[in-house]
Amino acid sequence: MSFRDFLDKMDEQRQVLHVKEQVSTRFEISHMMEEFDDEGPLLLFEKVKGCKTNVAANVCGRRERVCAALRVRPDCLYSRVIDSWRSPRKTKVASDGLVKQNARKNVDLSRIPFLTHFEKDAGAYVTSGVVHARDPDCKIENILVHRLQVLDKTHLAIRLVPRHLFKLWRMAKESSKDLDVAVSVGVHPAVLLAASSPVPFGVSEFDVANNLLSGGLRLIECEHVNALAPADSELVLECKISTEKDVEEGPFVDISGTYDVKRK
Repeated sequence: MSFRDFLDKMDEQRQVLHVKEQVSTRFEISHMMEEFDDEGPLLLFEKVKGCKTNVAANVCGRRERVCAALRVRPDCLYSRVIDSWRSPRKTKVASDGLVKQNARKNVDLSRIPFLTHFEKDAGAYVTSGVVHARDPDCKIENILVHRLQVLDKTHLAIRLVPRHLFKLWRMAKESSKDLDVAVSVGVHPAVLLAASSPVPFGVSEFDVANNLLSGGLRLIECEHVNALAPADSELVLECKISTEKDVEEGPFVDISGTYDVKRK
């Protein structure tokens, strides 16, 4: 099941609120998201100012919605997730997919509807980007949800903390290379859930997602970087994390509801 399949399924169940008025990515969409944050519907903004792309929000806003995405009863959710951690299922790499239908070499990040949430945020952020990276020998990979600040038309800032992605970045640095990554946006909820899983370093979160989807996940190799992405992603950014250059990132309101400080 792709993200679009999931949206269609939720629409059939009348769990999608279609917002047809024009809205801005600066504060307006995020304000409406907050208004519907408490067990609200999935939001689909169909007329985004300055963009041709829709914005979906509150995708995993209800436990029942997550269960529907995984096709599991609510009382079986925990056991289903734990089983996927314990028994990852190897994911197939396809030759083509939805995401390759509109490939572009030169990307202007300002034309993608990334949101600015709060007044003192440093700028627009990618907040549900699924980042994939692997070590230089392609033996270890990591997939995680990461926040990225939009700096300009071609640059993002990513805050690395001493976890799995940081380890892969250190490996790349020791090899005197930048770290190739894919940032996937608009993925099935199972991929988001798996990318947030506390599995050991070296376990592929894509394989966890593939178990959650009963073998239904397909990946594609990126064209310009050594990284993988879900074949049915709405958007994939092929990027390199610099091992030489630091930039200032933040402030940004994090999950605590307070402004996280600026850091390099």
